[in-house]
Amino acid sequence: MDWEKVKRIFIWLLIVLNIGLFSENYITNRQYVMTSAQEKAIYEVLGSNGIGMYTELIKKTTPMRQLSVFMVPIETESFKSMFFGEDEDVKITLQFDKTIFASDTKSLIIQDNSIVFLNHGGSGELETFTKKTALKAADDFIKRVGMASSENIKLESVDYNDGKYIFEYNERYKDYKLFSNIKRITVSQKGVIMASAAYYKVENFVGESRKICTCDEVLLTFLGEVKKEGKTEGVYIEKIELGYDFQDSGDVADGSNLRLVPCYRIFVSGSSREYLINAYTNQIME
Repeated sequence: MDWEKVKRIFIWLLIVLNIGLFSENYITNRQYVMTSAQEKAIYEVLGSNGIGMYTELIKKTTPMRQLSVFMVPIETESFKSMFFGEDEDVKITLQFDKTIFASDTKSLIIQDNSIVFLNHGGSGELETFTKKTALKAADDFIKRVGMASSENIKLESVDYNDGKYIFEYNERYKDYKLFSNIKRITVSQKGVIMASAAYYKVENFVGESRKICTCDEVLLTFLGEVKKEGKTEGVYIEKIELGYDFQDSGDVADGSNLRLVPCYRIFVSGSSREYLINAYTNQIME
């Protein structure tokens, strides 16, 4: 047997195979990447409707699976001891789906797997009130009350409004943001005056990968929603994100089949509303 000839044929077959695989990957990746024509078109449509862009488009949108999550048990008494001192007179109110702890200056509301904490007196006066000292107060607070138990929780954004800093922390799974697990801490000169958090643990990806809407398609849905609100000019998009959230608030109430779906989150300058759009269906999520 001519081994040199066999070796040359084998090498040739490997080259052909690699070229085939490269071509397949190239074509697959291209079909999920926004074209320059699409980019130009969506910028023109938004601009003609008084909407400006201060951020980059999400240009690559490969198929995505759902995420399975489960509720982390919230022990109400444990949370009470985290947020209230032993000497505080705390009253407990039980409602249909809420447990409310309240003292003279603080209140803690536990609903499903989410909490909202209000502290009118603040967690402690800050000697100097700057972004740096406020952030330290927020970081210390979330560690003390167990909000930062995951290594994947990172500071996502900082807003300053009316003498207060609002720090938003987000959790990630495989590089995707979990909008369902956002933690927000509000800090004033008095220290931490408000906090909110949701507690869900990710299991894994489930189901088949499904095609998601492209960024320009989602922006057209956003445009329709803005028009319904009566906003016709002076709208500026600050940020567009792709992550995961509950498809419907009833998903949480049910508690038996907790799944997160891919969705886009759009932020507008000067607006407190976050526009959440289902990436599978291209529909606004409330």
